[in-house]
Amino acid sequence: MLRSLIFLLAVLSPALGRAADFKKDIAPIFKSKCYECHSEQAKKEKNGYVFDNLERLAGDIRPSGMIDPGRPGESPLMELITLPEGDKRHMPPGGSLSNKQIKLIREWIQEGALLGKKGAAKPSGLPVKPAPKPPEPAPEQWISTDGKAITAVFVSLDGEIVVLKMNGKPYRVPLAKLSEASRRQATQRKP
Repeated sequence: MLRSLIFLLAVLSPALGRAADFKKDIAPIFKSKCYECHSEQAKKEKNGYVFDNLERLAGDIRPSGMIDPGRPGESPLMELITLPEGDKRHMPPGGSLSNKQIKLIREWIQEGALLGKKGAAKPSGLPVKPAPKPPEPAPEQWISTDGKAITAVFVSLDGEIVVLKMNGKPYRVPLAKLSEASRRQATQRKP
């Protein structure tokens, strides 16, 4: 009986796989593919996201956040890394993650997007609650040069591009496409 069980486990273990580990599997992907634009160390925090500060990253791991734990299909991160390369929202820009890297990120999110080892979970087995994210600023009205209005949250000004967030998704809008009042609204923000 014991031999049968050992044999069965030996045969099934490759199929069962192992859980994706943040430190071993995910952090190296973020470091090699994302830090150039999303890193405090590189002094680049495009759209307000960083992957090298675990406390800030934990704030983006929440229901309806950039990473929705347990729900890769609802996670904007998964959408961005699986868009076709020709799509201007595709991440990382100028290249793609390998199928293996995408699979690891999907598994990590599906398993709860834990930043520590499985043992770093609460005794109940639930993931450690991420640090609360500061409240998002109130949406504002933005008007285009042709008079169309949208309601969105200001995220940042990146050169001649205003980053706005609507329905949890970032949008890059050229300053030249905004009305004079909306351009002032964007450029008078403190960095």
